[in-house]
Order: sequence, then structure tokens, then C-alpha cells
Amino acid sequence: MGKMIDLTGQRFGRWTVLEYVGYEKGVMWRCKCDCGTERNVRSDHLRYGKTISCGCFRAEVTAKETGKKIQKHGMWNTRLYHIWQRMKQRCSPSCPKHEIHNYYDKGIRVCAEWESGFELFMNWALCNGYKENLSIDRIDGNKNYEPSNCRWATAREQTNNRRNTYFVEYKGKTKALTDWADVLKIAPSTLSNRLRRGMSVEDAFERPVKKK
Repeated sequence: MGKMIDLTGQRFGRWTVLEYVGYEKGVMWRCKCDCGTERNVRSDHLRYGKTISCGCFRAEVTAKETGKKIQKHGMWNTRLYHIWQRMKQRCSPSCPKHEIHNYYDKGIRVCAEWESGFELFMNWALCNGYKENLSIDRIDGNKNYEPSNCRWATAREQTNNRRNTYFVEYKGKTKALTDWADVLKIAPSTLSNRLRRGMSVEDAFERPVKKK
């Protein structure tokens, strides 16, 4: 075992690390949840977001989204649970061949950790910026659904992450054409048509739009 990193006093989610308590299938720390509950938690579970509280946070999310008391993980009717189910379905051999998001035939899979149960996926999501207006997005579209390759993104960010998104450099900055259109207050189709006709980026972006 390598040199142990001292986590005493650090916060992970709602856990505050109190003290080192020994080794049991991993380095164990005595932690106190914001609600007052104390529990021994493994170092890797803290550092990689596999646990963020004693369970109180999950209960609060469930109550907020469904108005129901928690039962087991209690998240069946939540948006996050449906995202997890849909993600697995897209990468399953049972996904219809005609569906646009049939990733199974492309060799894209859900990592074993998330495939094994919803709670591990939920813990990662809540520790990594999940919000109601965001969707899960693979950073590298050729790789699997796994913690190191996923993020929570807006619809615009997901669009910009597609392989056919057109990026343009202008005044030392690179943005998607649609983002430049927002900045310049010019329709994306106008900018695209100008560039397609052979205009320079400067001319295409700086030429005033004729008012009809």
C-alpha cells in the first residue's frame, strides 16, 4: 500500500472527515454527516463520489422530486432514474436497430460500475453538477458512458460536442458557429452562407446585415 493521504478535516459532499480508523477492504475514516450521523467510510468512496451523505441527501432529493417517502433508493419516478435507464437502453442489444441513439452497434457501453446499480450512478451525478436543466453528455463521443468520460451539459453544449459542429476561430478565440451567431446577433444561416461563398471569417462576421 502506498503513502496514505490524510483526509482529516476535509469535506466530501455532506461528510466531514474526523479521523483515521484503520484498514478494512480499504483505508477507513470516521466521518460525520451534516445531519449529525457518524459512520466509517472508505477513502475511495469519499474521493470518487461513491457516497456523499449517510442517505439524508438522497431522501431530500426524493421528497422534493416525488413527494414520496424513500423506499430502498426511492428514486424510480425521478428524472435522474429515467436518465440512467435510458442510458442503459441505448447501449443494450435490445435497443431497436432503427433508433438514432442505438449505441450498442457502435460499440458504446455503460461502465460496469453504473450498470451494476442506480445508486452508484446517482452518487456520481449528485457530486458532479447534476441539475434538472442538464443532460448527461459523453465528452468523447467514441468512448463509453463512464465517470471519466461524462459530464452534465446544456443542450447547446451537447450540440457543440457533436462531430459535425462547425468551429470557427475569430480574433484569437474559437467557438462553435452557433455561439458566434449569438455573440454577433447574426443568424447562423447568414454566417454559414457567407463562409460557404468564400468570404473570410472577418468579412463574414463583420459585414452588416442588410435590413429588409
